[in-house]
Amino acid sequence: MNVSQKNPIVYVVHHVDTEGPLYESVSETFKRIEEIIGISIPLSPTKNNLIKLQKGEVDFLRPDEIEKMKVIISPHLLEYKSSWKEIDEMLFRILTSNFRNKYKDSFGNGWIYNWHILDHAGFETNPRHRDMGYLNIYDHYMEIFSQLEDCQVDAVEWHFHPIHYKKQANISATSYDNNSEVLYQILCRRLIERNYFPLVNRAGFHTERPDSNWFLEQWIPFDASNQSIENDDYYSSARFGDWAGAPHDWSIYHPDIYDWRKIGRCNRYIARVLNLKTRFRNITIDEIRKAFSKARRGQCDVYLGVTDHDFREISVEIDEFYKMLLEVSKEYGDVDFSFARSIDAFRNVIGITGQEEKIDLDFKIEENLLQLDIISGEPFGPQPFLAIKTKSGKYLHDNLDFGKFKQQYYYTFDVYTVPLDEIASVKIACNDKYGNQCIKTII
Repeated sequence: MNVSQKNPIVYVVHHVDTEGPLYESVSETFKRIEEIIGISIPLSPTKNNLIKLQKGEVDFLRPDEIEKMKVIISPHLLEYKSSWKEIDEMLFRILTSNFRNKYKDSFGNGWIYNWHILDHAGFETNPRHRDMGYLNIYDHYMEIFSQLEDCQVDAVEWHFHPIHYKKQANISATSYDNNSEVLYQILCRRLIERNYFPLVNRAGFHTERPDSNWFLEQWIPFDASNQSIENDDYYSSARFGDWAGAPHDWSIYHPDIYDWRKIGRCNRYIARVLNLKTRFRNITIDEIRKAFSKARRGQCDVYLGVTDHDFREISVEIDEFYKMLLEVSKEYGDVDFSFARSIDAFRNVIGITGQEEKIDLDFKIEENLLQLDIISGEPFGPQPFLAIKTKSGKYLHDNLDFGKFKQQYYYTFDVYTVPLDEIASVKIACNDKYGNQCIKTII
């Protein structure tokens, strides 16, 4: 997106964690309340009792517990879209130009979405009725997008949920190391079968840890996951989306190699993203003011990220946020705002001009030796991403062998890797630090 700039611009980036349908029974809702608040509910898990809890008509909780509970089970948060029929009905409303143009930015442009699409893979039990399988959600959305030309302004990006030891799809986890097989299966299948490789990450459960920090630093240059806020007391034990210590002034930063919340010397960029109409770390009018104030004070562009899920009514969340956005915009007549794809917002705020030397590579195979030569630009991480599909239907990822660092790579197809006569397809993907991408079909 090229915007003729006079005033500093706040780039408003809407990240949708795209996970498909979600179901939750009333009994599971009761269990979740008990787990989050740390209480025991002396009521049967019925619809009528749930309504009582939503109204706060109980005598076994303190006032502060009642208020917390009412947020957790607010009607909006519990109105899950439990089927593709319900999600598709919403999508065919909110993806149209009529809907998008109800919400215009300072330049007269309509709403833009960034769809961070998840594969529910590697799980053994599925109590929330998720759409399980590789590429299922991705393919469903691609089919929807193919029917609506207005979706051409949107972006498709990356989202991953680590798998719990119990392999239950409704339990959160944080370890990439414990899930490397499934993680690389997802990446290889998307690259080989759909010619897709990610440029922008949204952390599953808003959570990063050392292993995911190092994984991202190898492959993905942009990371829209920072949820740092002042006085965040939602998780007292630093569980899940704890970003304490990360910038909370809407700055984009490079993380530290050991602590992703600290400013450091890693290569990827992390942006701040707050929630839309959920139970914690929500975007507020004061947070929007903070972004506009930063833009005015520093005469600089600012990345303002918001996030939600596709299994709730997105239109309600957009409408509530946009009203706050317009109110703040009127207070800052010397600051513009622009809806944006994440990659464009990162590039514009960082100051990437588009004049950089873009990543490109050449390759050749002589007998059983693959040689890759970087002919333009430089890989973001230490090496391009190698994906292999065998004739038996297996998807494999492997390291390359290194020639001159970031300039030349090799891979030998033999009994120590995969013999050439067993291979159906090989693809290479390589990002650079500017958000350019090169994908090559080797075989």
